[in-house]
Amino acid sequence: MKGPLITRDKIAMMPSPPKSPTGRSAAEAASARADRSEAYRDARSEYARIRALREISPIAAHLRERRFELGLTQEEVAKAAGTSHSAVSRLEKGTHLPQLSTLQRIAAVLDEELLVCFQRTVDGEVERELAAIA
Repeated sequence: MKGPLITRDKIAMMPSPPKSPTGRSAAEAASARADRSEAYRDARSEYARIRALREISPIAAHLRERRFELGLTQEEVAKAAGTSHSAVSRLEKGTHLPQLSTLQRIAAVLDEELLVCFQRTVDGEVERELAAIA
């Protein structure tokens, strides 16, 4: 009869934290990339700000992240959406919620479609219906 596939001895021998095949943890590798690349540091900082913003305003965080991914400035988004730079700035700070028509134009600039969700509870079950803003 064979013994178990994994023994306690094998688990005890694993390094902590686990290392990658090249001998560095993911955190160490990310730190090394940040040391080598200013663009990587900037992106890492921006995504940290977006994560914090997501706690305050998920809509603002989503729009800011999408704009960052597309490499657009707030001015470019504002001009293409037919709104002011200050309106886009306030929206991305989470301090302002625009009219649906403005939000729809901004979503279109970011190559996305704005949807609304209707939600209700029936017999203890949540029902959701999504609808595109026409």
